[in-house]
Amino acid sequence: MSSLGIIGGSGLYDLECESTNLKIETSWGSPSSEIIKCEINNKQVFFLPRHGEHHLINPTSINYRANIDALKQVGVTDIISISAVGSLSDKILPGSFAIINQYIDKTYKRENTFFDKDIIAHVSMAIPNSVGLESCARDIMSKLNYDYHTNIKYVAIEGPQLSSHAESKYYHDAGFDVIGMTNMPEAKLAREAEIRYQSIGMVTDFDCFKEDLCNTDIPKIIEVMKVMTKNAQIFINEFIDVYEQYNKQDDEISRCLDTSIISNIDVASDETKKQLKYILRRYLANRN
Repeated sequence: MSSLGIIGGSGLYDLECESTNLKIETSWGSPSSEIIKCEINNKQVFFLPRHGEHHLINPTSINYRANIDALKQVGVTDIISISAVGSLSDKILPGSFAIINQYIDKTYKRENTFFDKDIIAHVSMAIPNSVGLESCARDIMSKLNYDYHTNIKYVAIEGPQLSSHAESKYYHDAGFDVIGMTNMPEAKLAREAEIRYQSIGMVTDFDCFKEDLCNTDIPKIIEVMKVMTKNAQIFINEFIDVYEQYNKQDDEISRCLDTSIISNIDVASDETKKQLKYILRRYLANRN
């Protein structure tokens, strides 16, 4: 049975639904906030504001491992991630959506794996998102007649500072499409947790890849963000209703640890196995 997790800004959760707040603790500490459990369109949905309830956590300080482990604990099988991005292309206009399908990770301060001790896994990130969830997002964007872009390459920077002109031009010249601060290591950890993942970028502005774009207008970005958040809420409701129709029961993502773990689990410490008990739950059950 599928269960959907939605990660994004707290403004996305102003949806009409009866909700329960779940306080979850993980082996990696507390997630960004309590998880909001909702029943929407007769579906069980879990919301997690990645920056905290009042947007007090900067991108570097987000406890990405705790966020993904907490969603795994409550049974999430699929994640739709929504975040603000800057455009690195003249063709990708502010106010449009970007259906991301590749990542370039330029972060350097973040814990980016669950498997950093006795158990080593090398999950493939060649196709980092769920093909089914990507198709679902594309179909909904078309149905809603939104301005959107596909085959998007997202470069993740550390932040919280925005790029210099030289950095932005470098990313533009390299052929990257959008820039953001939060999808890495989120997408990597979702794969290690065997959770299908798809990221949607809300394009709020042009990044400063040209000299005439160097005067960033934060109030204008916030105004664009408000409009896009309302459209994203409509998208989320549509997504909740149909996403299960796009999932394959034998999706390799949901069992990727079978071919990724190279360690002998039997000689791993009890402490490590306890720490990973939710991430390894299906894997260990299938071994017994």
